[in-house]
Amino acid sequence: MNDDGQLIEKEVTDDKGTARLKWLLPVVIIAVGGAAMGGMILAKKVPERTVAVERGQFVETTPVVRAEGRAHIVTHGTVTPFQQMDLVPRVSGYVAMDNLEAGQSFEKGAVLFTIDAEDYRLAAIKAKAQVVQAELSLEEIRSKAASARLEWERMPGREGMTPSPLLLYEPQLAAAEAQLEGAKADLSARRLDIRRCTVKAPFDCRVLAETVAPGQFVSQGMKVASLLASSRMDMVVPVTAEELFWVEMDRAEVTVKTRAGGETFTWQGTLVRRLADVDADGRMAKLLVRVTDPYGNEARALVPNMYVEVDILGREIENALAIPFEALVDGRQVYVLSPEKTLDVRDVRVVRRQKEQVLVSGDLAEGELAITSGVAGAAPGMKLRQWEASRP
Repeated sequence: MNDDGQLIEKEVTDDKGTARLKWLLPVVIIAVGGAAMGGMILAKKVPERTVAVERGQFVETTPVVRAEGRAHIVTHGTVTPFQQMDLVPRVSGYVAMDNLEAGQSFEKGAVLFTIDAEDYRLAAIKAKAQVVQAELSLEEIRSKAASARLEWERMPGREGMTPSPLLLYEPQLAAAEAQLEGAKADLSARRLDIRRCTVKAPFDCRVLAETVAPGQFVSQGMKVASLLASSRMDMVVPVTAEELFWVEMDRAEVTVKTRAGGETFTWQGTLVRRLADVDADGRMAKLLVRVTDPYGNEARALVPNMYVEVDILGREIENALAIPFEALVDGRQVYVLSPEKTLDVRDVRVVRRQKEQVLVSGDLAEGELAITSGVAGAAPGMKLRQWEASRP
């Protein structure tokens, strides 16, 4: 009995120990884990506080330079002949000789073609005969007039009397003199017709077109060819009112350019005058430019209807600065990158717009960095960074 009681008491004691172990073990684990976590937290370094630095957005810049030299005006126009005319004969007849050929050049006074003048020579002979006859008639009348005056002077009792002009052959003498003048004029006209049978170049010219052939009958006033002056060519070019201010009529240097086959051909021109009207489309002023000796080089001749570029050097530019078009803001301001890398806003006045630059004056200095790229949210004093071309 005692052994059984001891055995039962031992089993009860073992059961109690097992129960205590079941609830104590989790507590120990939690305590150890909490201690370990607390140690880790205490061992962790506190991050240092940092202040964000505003570095600013990147901008592209270009130095402001002083504008020097003369204003450069570029315009365009079409070449037109200085003089162009239709060639018409002043007499009728058959063509005896023809030198005309399209594209051919002639100096002033050169023979272009001739008309058979035989009929006009015969007419001149008849006119010469009429002159001789008129001279004879005039001499006869003069002789009669002299005899009539002598008889009047010898006539007794003529004191206080006035002789009749008809009696003294005065009307007959005037008529004979007029008839002689008429005969001489007719002879001169016949001789002029003979000279007109030889048609000559009225000026240095080129033949645009011709319809003449030997043996062909041409009538007086009939168009037989078209000629243009080869010594000069003209161009009428438009310029704006702003550009016109920079043009000096007496000092302008003009260069005419055209491009063909990858080459640029140039001629020196002269600014002749401003025309009285304005361009109907753009309402711009028109300038007359002239080039001499346009056919100096046949392979590079300046011919009508060519489209050319005309460069004009005008007035001297004074007290102006040059910046790219991209640097001009709203047509009246320039953004500048200051030495402190901040944005400065400068007010300027546009003096002149050129092909690749704009000339300005105002609150801007040579050497300053004008910003050529866009600035988002631009405000004076904002931080900026200069973009460098070598930056990847």
